[in-house]
Amino acid sequence: MGSQSHHLSEAERLERQAEIADTPPARAALLRMARNSRGVAALVGMFEASRDETRPTLTR
Repeated sequence: MGSQSHHLSEAERLERQAEIADTPPARAALLRMARNSRGVAALVGMFEASRDETRPTLTR
C-alpha cells in the first residue's frame, strides 16, 4: 500500500510531469493520476490514524 508520504511524493512528481507534458490529454492524465495519489495518501493517513487510536496503551 505504501506510506502516506510516498503517495504525496508520487503526486508531486506526477504534477511536475504534467507541467511539462507535450499534449493536453497527457497533461490531463497525469493530473488525474496525481489527484488519485493524493486521495490514496488521504486514505492511508486515515488508516494510520485509526490504527494508532485503536492500539492499546500499556500502563504500569
